[in-house]
Amino acid sequence: MNQEDFYKIQYDKSLSERTEINNSLSTPIGILTALLAGLYFCVTNFNYSDNYRLVTVFSGIAVVSAALLGVAIVYLVLAFADFKKNRDYLSLNDSDQLDQYYKNLISFYENQPSSTPSTLESQAKKDFDEYLLAELIRNASNNQRINRIKTALLFQSHKFMIYGLISLSLLIIPFGIDLGINRGKDKVQKIEIDQDFPINLKLKYQKDTTIRLKVKPNNNGKATTNNK
Repeated sequence: MNQEDFYKIQYDKSLSERTEINNSLSTPIGILTALLAGLYFCVTNFNYSDNYRLVTVFSGIAVVSAALLGVAIVYLVLAFADFKKNRDYLSLNDSDQLDQYYKNLISFYENQPSSTPSTLESQAKKDFDEYLLAELIRNASNNQRINRIKTALLFQSHKFMIYGLISLSLLIIPFGIDLGINRGKDKVQKIEIDQDFPINLKLKYQKDTTIRLKVKPNNNGKATTNNK
């Protein structure tokens, strides 16, 4: 195998590894989302008015779990941070540009007084092969270096995700104890009013309810009572 074929294989392999690494992004994102959802569920459904020791153990494990998952997220972001310096993948120029470069070499040797038709094309081809080999080596080595960096960062992210999963598994113990203690208890919401509201207790009657008696004397000195 000559050098050009060897480095061509290395260059193609580096681009293939780049595609595989970028396509693997969905898996860790899904795992982290599930772990964060589990942590959120436990934290928001735990009764912090329970035993002090139980609350302390639960809070400590929850903080450790959140820290581990946070570190995993940081490594994952760094693995796919293509905007960082020296993270640009290199590739060969387009075919038309390479062809134009070869034609420029032909034109260059045609203008050389010492060149002959028999040596002109062979010399241009030799220079073009050397240029192409140098480009393959440069691009392949750059892409391989970036792939190694991304692979190492992904490994660290996966490692801390596993630590976070173990920590969440331990978190289930105090959460389960709390769930068993508070099972069946009614959750009563206490409402306290801090502000006084003035209430007017004065009753107003719009209708006169008094019974009036009208007494009229008659000729015999007797009184007659009329209720009207």
